[in-house]
Amino acid sequence: MSVQPRSSLKENINRLVIIAGILLILKLFTYTVQDFLPVFSTVLGKLLSSLLPFILAFIFAFLIEPLVQKLIKSFKMKRTYSSFLVITAVAIFLILLLVLLGSRLYKELAELTTVFPEMYNRSVSLITEQAGIVQKYLELNPEIQNTIRSSSQDIIASLQVILKNGSISLLAFLGALPNFLIIIIITIVATLLTSISYPSVRDWFYQRVKGKYHSMTRLVVADLGSALVGFLRAELILVSVTSIVITIGLLILGNKYAFTIGILSGLLDLIPIIGPSLIFIPWIIFLFFTGALSSALKILFVYLAATVIRQILEPKILAQGIGIHPLPTLISIYVGLNLFGVSGLIIGPAIIVIYEALRKAGFFPK
Repeated sequence: MSVQPRSSLKENINRLVIIAGILLILKLFTYTVQDFLPVFSTVLGKLLSSLLPFILAFIFAFLIEPLVQKLIKSFKMKRTYSSFLVITAVAIFLILLLVLLGSRLYKELAELTTVFPEMYNRSVSLITEQAGIVQKYLELNPEIQNTIRSSSQDIIASLQVILKNGSISLLAFLGALPNFLIIIIITIVATLLTSISYPSVRDWFYQRVKGKYHSMTRLVVADLGSALVGFLRAELILVSVTSIVITIGLLILGNKYAFTIGILSGLLDLIPIIGPSLIFIPWIIFLFFTGALSSALKILFVYLAATVIRQILEPKILAQGIGIHPLPTLISIYVGLNLFGVSGLIIGPAIIVIYEALRKAGFFPK
């Protein structure tokens, strides 16, 4: 008779232990998500920002290493001089490119500033005219008037918040400019020092890996390095294609500011999803409401042509750059976008690249 109570007591104790374990796991999970992860992410962010110049220096040193090696082999030059010449040549090329592009942009923007007041006055007169028509309609509908009045208050409050956040961001950006210049200088110096001692740095890293993983790690690093170079080259090609297509299209239409708009569209193309639409959609809407329907359709055609060409070329160019078939690349871009948002456009292909590099090195069964 005493066996059954003991067994039931034991079962109840087991259940209590299991429940207590589950509750403890849930508590640890809650603590990790709510308390630990925000602190960890803040500390990690500060650590990465502190190490950013040196991370960039190592990446830049890796990118210019083929040029450094070519100078060393061709002219029997010391690595110190070779690294210095390559970094100096790249810096001069970028400065000249910025000067040439900047002078042309300055010229077109100067002309645009003289035309902008007229465009502004036309926009104001158009909005005033449309507002008069709307006002006459609203005077006959008090209920709509009350609804719009309450909605306008919410819109004004939202605009105040946006303007406040925008002014704070602008002040923060202006305040960060001196720090940004310091980061650039430190990055250049660190790139030179890293490039000079690149073989030693590389060998030191490989020496940290022992045994059979030594050669596998070399293969992974080589694949990831070539993928990084290919990704940067692919992005440069896509941005150039967008700029060229838009510039040529606007030149055909006789637009005076084709070069400026093409360059700005190419730079905006680096922003996923939004891209050149930040320029073209307001422009098309303005032309449509000012009665220039033909011009609006022509600008829309240029914008759609650039967008379609980029969407067609992106999977193929990225696949060639990072060494993966276009179909997995397209799938990784789409899945990454749905899972992680805008950042998934980079995270998705990056995961595929890392997996392929590990698989080729033998970390996973083929």
